[in-house]
Amino acid sequence: RVTEAMQVVVQAATADYKEHVSNELRLLSHCRPKRVHWYIEGWADLKKQVPESGYKSLNGPKSNMYGYSVSQHVQLERKGDDVHVGCFLQIHQGKQDLQLEWPFCKVFTVGFIHPEDQSKVISVRENPGECEDGDKVCFLRPKGQRTYPYGTVTLSTAEKLEKDGFIESDTLHAFLEIEP
Repeated sequence: RVTEAMQVVVQAATADYKEHVSNELRLLSHCRPKRVHWYIEGWADLKKQVPESGYKSLNGPKSNMYGYSVSQHVQLERKGDDVHVGCFLQIHQGKQDLQLEWPFCKVFTVGFIHPEDQSKVISVRENPGECEDGDKVCFLRPKGQRTYPYGTVTLSTAEKLEKDGFIESDTLHAFLEIEP
């Protein structure tokens, strides 16, 4: 009888412990940065589309991150013989905009991931709270479809991305990460 009673107590304690661990893990998942990936295909053709004195922009797919509707924006700009590659965050109108905090103030990172070595990245980490006054409009609640993109105009060059192996099968792997 004592053994049966102890088994019941141990089973109850184990169930309580499992529930506690599950709750802790659920809470921790909200504390980690959220990351989305975008595979930009047709790299060679994209480079050819950059005009002699101008740029070519690409908008990545929209994602819902922490309630915000966001996307990554990549821009290729010809400067002399080089094609500079910029990476940006763009905020879109979303269904939850009325419940969200504005201006957007979450720290984010945009960049590119090496296809063979995931630890090798070219990126920039941005803090909206530290941007210049003229750029703060990029983080206001969108009045139209989306805000002006914010990031860096020259994260890399096309030549460097190619030379360092970031282009594989005519594809560039981009990412956007937002911290809680």
